[in-house]
Amino acid sequence: MLKRIFKLSLIFCLLIFTTPLQSQQLVDGIAAIVGQEIILFSDVQQLTMEMIRSSGVNPSSINQEQFINLQNQALRELINMEIILLQAEEDSIIIRERDIQSALNEQLKQYVDIFGSDEQIEQAFGLSMRKIREYLYTRVKSSLIVQQIQAEKFGNIKVSRPEVLSFYEENKDSIPDIPERVNISHILIIPEPSGEKKEQKKSELLDIKNKITTGELSFSEAARAYSADRSSAVNGGELGFSPKGTFVPEFERVAFSLEKDGDISEIVETQFGVHIIKRIERRGELVNVAHILLDISKDESDNTIAINKLSTIRDSILVSGNFSEFALRHSDDPDVPVNKGNLGEFPLNTLQIEEFKSVAETLKEGEISAPFQTMYGFHILKLNTRKPPEVLSLKTHYNIIENMASSYKKQEEWNRWLDKLYEKFYVEIKR
Repeated sequence: MLKRIFKLSLIFCLLIFTTPLQSQQLVDGIAAIVGQEIILFSDVQQLTMEMIRSSGVNPSSINQEQFINLQNQALRELINMEIILLQAEEDSIIIRERDIQSALNEQLKQYVDIFGSDEQIEQAFGLSMRKIREYLYTRVKSSLIVQQIQAEKFGNIKVSRPEVLSFYEENKDSIPDIPERVNISHILIIPEPSGEKKEQKKSELLDIKNKITTGELSFSEAARAYSADRSSAVNGGELGFSPKGTFVPEFERVAFSLEKDGDISEIVETQFGVHIIKRIERRGELVNVAHILLDISKDESDNTIAINKLSTIRDSILVSGNFSEFALRHSDDPDVPVNKGNLGEFPLNTLQIEEFKSVAETLKEGEISAPFQTMYGFHILKLNTRKPPEVLSLKTHYNIIENMASSYKKQEEWNRWLDKLYEKFYVEIKR
């Protein structure tokens, strides 16, 4: 989970090499026309704000010139998306629906990693999760098409040694040195509400369910009155038709196991709280359900329990323990079965979680930090290795420079291909 975040920058932006557009101040209404498709100024504004939010930059720190540049970048990416989709249609490139849904779900998981919950994502973007899914669908599909085209047309591009040497000579003054790098591991504990709080919420939800089953309230009335998921509450708790992979596992397992329309589940506990789920309709592998959510708030006592648990784990590791084994046993990071708590090696100055960067700067190799808090929960961090900055040279870093040269060559080929699409398809940029 956290390793993805360190690598993440503008996650809403497609991984598309772009061609220059003349800088311009956009006006309201239609921003561009591509073929028979239009790109609205509101689309450009939406993507621009997503880029700002996702980069972690404070919007108030961006001046007018920077904002206009970001607008132009957003417009450029939206135009690229449209012309690539037009070419893909001509080439009969087909992306399987299940692949689109899988990539879409992964994108939304990354948002949860960044913002903490569906509710916080909705607050950040001012849209319901259903609208966010609809908004992302075309962009995710386009991104998959780009990946397929890049693999088919440019995946086999190689660079010769003379090309690597030429690339280095032409760019050595601008190629940055290798910065200081750290290899880190962590153990994450997410504070949990006490059992007493959970039982209290379950009791409240059971009372609501009894009111529904006795006919005192309809499910939709109860959802509007009580559900903490306000985006679905206004629709009587209804979530709309969704494929498998849309919901968290505990919720999804129950949603797809309800036998007939109108069935209401027992209480289901997820990371968001406790739910009851009603099946509205099922069509093959799509299900439309409604739910009522009661969230379970955490307080300082729950944080104290998490800190004390981490302190005990740290003491045990320092006495005779193995960090990886304790991570496997205790960490709440969902990636721990694979990485055993090791997040990998990163340039220190690129760690996007500021608390990780601050703590890593203070540690010596082999040291384990005291517990500290991030937006994801409480952690202890181990500094496995620290590598000093290095001057990049052909003698010692040929493979790195070769990869740079290869990426540059592929980008140049991609840009030339994209330029031809601009000549092929009608593109009008409104002034």
